[in-house]
Amino acid sequence: MAENHIRMLCSVIKVDLVYEAPDGSLVAFFDSVQDSPLMQSVPLRDMLRTGIAGQKAPYLNKEKNGVFFAALHAGEGYLYMGPMCSEKRSAMKRRQLYESYGIDASSARSLPSFSLSEIRNMILLTNSALKNGNLENEELMHLNQIISVGEKNFYTEQVSFVLKEEAENDDIAFRHSYYEERLLMQAIREGRAEDAIRLAENMDRDTGRLSAAEYGHWRNLAIIGISLCTRAAIEGGISPEEGYRLSGYYIQKCDTTQDPAHLLHYRNRAIEELTVRVRQHLEKPRGSGHVERCKDYVRKHYREKIYLEDVAEALGISPTYLSKLFKKETGQCLQDYINEERVFRAANLLIYSRLSLPEIAEYVHFPNQSYFGKIFKQVKHMTPKEYRDRYTPTEVTEERL
Repeated sequence: MAENHIRMLCSVIKVDLVYEAPDGSLVAFFDSVQDSPLMQSVPLRDMLRTGIAGQKAPYLNKEKNGVFFAALHAGEGYLYMGPMCSEKRSAMKRRQLYESYGIDASSARSLPSFSLSEIRNMILLTNSALKNGNLENEELMHLNQIISVGEKNFYTEQVSFVLKEEAENDDIAFRHSYYEERLLMQAIREGRAEDAIRLAENMDRDTGRLSAAEYGHWRNLAIIGISLCTRAAIEGGISPEEGYRLSGYYIQKCDTTQDPAHLLHYRNRAIEELTVRVRQHLEKPRGSGHVERCKDYVRKHYREKIYLEDVAEALGISPTYLSKLFKKETGQCLQDYINEERVFRAANLLIYSRLSLPEIAEYVHFPNQSYFGKIFKQVKHMTPKEYRDRYTPTEVTEERL
């Protein structure tokens, strides 16, 4: 086993790697051995050793605390990996994990979280570094029963699902048609908000069950609707950043309620806002492709120092040409547009956040509060404080208090 390769791998993937030699001696490829379950827990190593003894492929185990550990063949010995979390662990859950392995949790490290596919890839990469050959895609998960449903099971379940659907639904109200869905997507792409909401609500009646539970059905319906309409709005011209930010907000709102009426309300609000923004985009006078791309660059980088030369380089044109073109098509210089974008972002923060004026100025990349106030007043014709006092909703004001 090439120990230097494993040590480098450990530093890259940020997961503890421990080698157990045939004589039972241990080699840790990291420094904090005192809070490592792999180093401190004999029962854990025994469990991993037993798991991999009967197979050639890496062994992956999800233990009682919902944390993954893995074991791989390494010459005559074994290489252990973990802990690996598939979700963020609260302080209490971390404490429970460490204490279950007899480790003082007061000084223990926080645990990084990975997606299941990232955990799989880290194990496959380590297995490859050990020169144990390659495993294809999902093979590791199947071997260790993390994913236990095979193709035959999928086919059987699909047949059962169709038969159940046919038994519970008549042929008239089986599912909404693809044509209706296309009408909804087209209404969003054309910025017709009222039509989009009406079409979505008409489709609700004819949608097949998306969950056995009533709440699950309506939640899935709302999230699928928001996701589909977001894609249509992006096709209609709004930026992906704007669309995904808005959809993310409303999908998270869906997690705050178990009331179907609220779920559909959030879905409809998302459709309305997305469609209105498409309409605003379509009604806005369009400049050349260079100017529109320049505006997109500013929207993405408004929190940074923006240099004319950097924008021009990103667009593949000269700074002088970009400056003249922007002034010709918009009637303002690029710096004024940058300031307006920063003021727009700051205005939202003034209304909906608890950030102080200096914090907002820094967030939107004004050099200081004084300059922020000067530019804000030029654009909004009032000071930041006056704007916050005038437009902050009552419930937000009370929350700040």
